Amino acid sequence: MKKLFGLLLFSFITLISYSQTDKDIVIEVGGEKISRKEFVDMFQRNNPNPEKKILKKDLNEYLELYINFKLKLAEARKLGLDTLPEYKSEVNSYRKQLVEPYLNDNTITESLIKEAYERSKEIVRASHILVLIPANATPNDTLEAYNKALSIRNRVLKGEDFGELAVLYSDDPSAKDQSRPESNSVMKGNRGDLGYFSAFNMIYPFESACYNLKINEVSMPIRSQRGYHIIKLIDRKPTPFSTCNIAHIWVNFDNHSSKEETKRLIESAYSELQNNISFDSVVAKYSDDRYSSKKQGILASQRVINMPVEYTEMIMQTPINSYTKPFETRYGWHIIKPLLLNPIESFEAQRPTIEQRISKDMRSYRTIEEFIKKSKIEYGFKEDLSKLDAVINIVTDSIFVKNWQVPENFKGIEPIFTIGELVFTQNDLAKEIEQIQQNQTPEYIPTYVNRIYRKISDEKVLNFADQKLETKHPDLKVTIDEFRDGILIFSITDKFVWNKSITDSVGLNNYFENNRNNYKWKDRVDATVFNFYKELDLKKARKIIQKGIKKKKTNEEIIEMLAKTFKVKEKSIEYFDFKWGKYEKGENRIVDLTNWNLGLSEPIKIDNKNHIVFVHSLLAPSNKTLIEAKGIATSDYQEYLEAEWIKYLRANYTYKVNQDVLNSITN
Repeated sequence: MKKLFGLLLFSFITLISYSQTDKDIVIEVGGEKISRKEFVDMFQRNNPNPEKKILKKDLNEYLELYINFKLKLAEARKLGLDTLPEYKSEVNSYRKQLVEPYLNDNTITESLIKEAYERSKEIVRASHILVLIPANATPNDTLEAYNKALSIRNRVLKGEDFGELAVLYSDDPSAKDQSRPESNSVMKGNRGDLGYFSAFNMIYPFESACYNLKINEVSMPIRSQRGYHIIKLIDRKPTPFSTCNIAHIWVNFDNHSSKEETKRLIESAYSELQNNISFDSVVAKYSDDRYSSKKQGILASQRVINMPVEYTEMIMQTPINSYTKPFETRYGWHIIKPLLLNPIESFEAQRPTIEQRISKDMRSYRTIEEFIKKSKIEYGFKEDLSKLDAVINIVTDSIFVKNWQVPENFKGIEPIFTIGELVFTQNDLAKEIEQIQQNQTPEYIPTYVNRIYRKISDEKVLNFADQKLETKHPDLKVTIDEFRDGILIFSITDKFVWNKSITDSVGLNNYFENNRNNYKWKDRVDATVFNFYKELDLKKARKIIQKGIKKKKTNEEIIEMLAKTFKVKEKSIEYFDFKWGKYEKGENRIVDLTNWNLGLSEPIKIDNKNHIVFVHSLLAPSNKTLIEAKGIATSDYQEYLEAEWIKYLRANYTYKVNQDVLNSITN
């Protein structure tokens, strides 16, 4: 096993495929030919010589280990270990992690991180009007939605009230008043006002549009998955806190018969606060927030996005631990008390969190888009979108109920796009569409086919360029091959050595019996060490121990005698305990300080702790049992199994060394 670990550390793998002739071949193992250059490159990667000199002794040792390594790999592949699903999954997972930096444009990623941090330092408040685009929209439907959004924008620019237009035309239901049948009340709509927010609180295109607007500026229609948004920026200001803790009293419109009653209750609450009644008591008496009323009204770790806009504004103008006057929101009446405002963290502190959030946010696709864009240029991407018409003409509405098949007479041989040696035809697209169809809301078929094609073509380009990464980046190939071969070596060694040494109890026992003389105890001492952790009368303690020994008390009983003498009723282990064992020289320094003299020692102080040792007897050398030697015997058995396995591999696989080429390496 030691040799195996040494081998893994050396990372004996095939680095790069070289053009080679028989005169260049230094070694052939299991049908694989290794060139002189390749062999030297691999050796130098692991050369133990500090000056990287190639010494014959080192080279010969390396050669033997390398042959064993290659033979093990050949056996692993023969047994199909490289075809197992778990092996492929592990390698693919590792490769995915390794190639991620190559797929992501560092410049764009860094700009996204800095952009998100800068946005986190500022909160914005925006209103929007949403014009929905139906799921089955045709190009005409999309154009109609865009023109509707544009006409609404024009009305805003001519002076009409944004909130009124949001109530009339926005497809976001929160803009309008909503009846609450359960309470016979009406919740006011937000009139399009989304309140304050910051980075990552809205979808990226919406967020970017807001941060690119000036106060009171109105955007052009912004497209999202839902439709087109007209956005008006209401306010922007430095972020007052990253999170805050507040206490609040909330009298909810829904919990009372009239708005007048809610106002009367909040005024009563405020009056009691003015009369020095504690905030906690007033919360318990008046607040309708079931969650916070049981916790003195406290809401911890609140963010701007989680609170009504009025809360944010009141927090920014109210000193810590002071409370506000009553104020109204569309949810009811409130009094709040800021308790703690946590400032925005530094860029360095936020960076890991921002990176993680970007990886899960749609903005991360910008880096993939850039990779696809560059790959198209690098590998000569060409497409002819007119060829999509043939596919559009054969797709029917049955695709939306997962019942469509490519017609048998469809030829589809025309390329839609090419990249490098990859040709993607009309028939390829048709088959892909058939493969991924699912039950869904019907769409306008040309829109559907174009959307699916764009998604598939991007995936194909991405996969094509991804598969070229090892060729473009030899270091990446080295690392992936190293891991791939390492997993195979681990799996097959576990099968023939490690796992076998654990499960083959008969084999281990036979090996132990045949090598019993290798597992012996040296001279040992049988001793008990009594440990003292508090300042006690050690002379008195020694007398108690001696008395217990004369009466043939057990170690546990002697501890009880000590506890009784020193009046320790609980947790005696904090005062004293014992450790009994059989020790060879050097295994217990406290015992060694007695010089192995039989009987009870005087108190011994080490590292501010006191000890008294009772040496029971001296033990002559003796054979260990298998249980006593289990650890070292198992390790030796593993080395034995590996040595036998190597003999088998060398007898059953061919390997040949070209001694002339090998010798030329050190010349």
